[in-house]
Amino acid sequence: MSSVNAAAITLGIDLGTSAVKVVALGLDDRIITESASAFPTIGSLPLQAEQDPADWLRAVSIAMGQLQQTLPRTLGADWTERVAAIGLTGQLPSLVCLSKDGPVAPAIIWKDGRADAWAAKRLGESRRKQIYARTGMPIDGRYLAPMLAYHFTDRLGEIRCVLSAKDYLLYELTGLCLTEPSTAAGYGIYDLHQRAFSEELGGFWNLPHRLLPDIQPANSLAGPLSPAGATLLGLPPGVPVSMGAADSVCASYAMGGLDPGIVSISLGSSAVVLGAIDQLQLDAGSRYLVTPHVEDGWYGREMDLLASGSGYRWLSDLFSWQEGDLDRCAASSTPGARGLIFTPYLAGGEQGALWNPNLRGAILGLNLQHTASDLARAFLEGVFFEVRRCIEVLAETAPVKSVMVSGNITRSPSSTQLLADILLRPVGTVLEQSPAAIGAALQARRLTGLTDASAATFARRSTMVVAPANAAYGPIYERYLAQAARCD
Repeated sequence: MSSVNAAAITLGIDLGTSAVKVVALGLDDRIITESASAFPTIGSLPLQAEQDPADWLRAVSIAMGQLQQTLPRTLGADWTERVAAIGLTGQLPSLVCLSKDGPVAPAIIWKDGRADAWAAKRLGESRRKQIYARTGMPIDGRYLAPMLAYHFTDRLGEIRCVLSAKDYLLYELTGLCLTEPSTAAGYGIYDLHQRAFSEELGGFWNLPHRLLPDIQPANSLAGPLSPAGATLLGLPPGVPVSMGAADSVCASYAMGGLDPGIVSISLGSSAVVLGAIDQLQLDAGSRYLVTPHVEDGWYGREMDLLASGSGYRWLSDLFSWQEGDLDRCAASSTPGARGLIFTPYLAGGEQGALWNPNLRGAILGLNLQHTASDLARAFLEGVFFEVRRCIEVLAETAPVKSVMVSGNITRSPSSTQLLADILLRPVGTVLEQSPAAIGAALQARRLTGLTDASAATFARRSTMVVAPANAAYGPIYERYLAQAARCD
């Protein structure tokens, strides 16, 4: 690879819940190009959500192939020599059990709820609080340790290493079994105080310590791109590969930097609500999880709504709506959806600020006069009310000046305005396809040795801001909270 200079680029690869997204970022913060390739989820059994790691790798190859079609026209035929570093991020918790011959089974992703009831019975409220005090995780069956215990206890002899999705991609690119703190937190046994996996908690879930990857700092050098990894990406061997970080903190970093006054909302298959803070701050009610952030000493206080984007697609499919039709229909209804309330707990439980696996979605107040547009608006209002619930929890201990949002909502001015009206805060919209990939690419710059612009600078250059304009939602929100309490 040629020497690193101002013409260098960094790549960010986001192995998301439904697609791989890749961004090529110049050192001037210019996004040169983006690409994406989707992959399927296996869900034929109740509460099942699995993915084939081979599909991930195919999607990575396809997304990189799209870059290879566009970058030569922009950067010249030698563009691969200008790739100075690769940053990684990805969905979590997502369990990959790796043997010496590859994954022993499909990956079990965070949407899989089959272990929830078993884990809840095994934990009990007292132990759950003890684990939260050590790990910052309101533990349930969707973390790697309980997933492994539920699905693979009788196959531990086959397993060489237990990895999450992003770190499995790192393994395929470098041959190394490694993780970093933000992804290690997704195992449910990472002790925030000791900054290490807890052997005691691992023992509780029958997870042998020998199966755990070594932990390195987030976004540090993992190793060089291996020949096999180079073939997969279509790049020269030897390019530095970053450890990266979890998708939630990478996206938050790209959207608002490390500003405690800004909360990021990533609206994808789920809605990730995250605020940065420069100290370890747990919640007495375990209403949010605490994850190490992209920088040492910083943490993300995070709440995840499980079925925002997937619920949007479900409702759209139900009415045979095309992309954006739900937003347009919702805009034709009125604030409060003419008395209709839609609690969006459609994933077989909810996290957010509630962390209740027993919650189920409900449509309340329905009558013969309601229309599809009322249902659309009630659904969006329900998702945004739950986002507001999350933000109000964070605001109890740290002022929230504004929010940054990414995802399909940014294509709809009416839905973005609705979010601002419900949150009673300015909403900045980030239009890029994958803030998580951008965050990984921004962080990969530390491997180049060159000065980089801050994420906050990137966010300011990429954002439109929508101010609240309708004060009607105060009493509507209170009515929603009262009705939603009946869904437990």
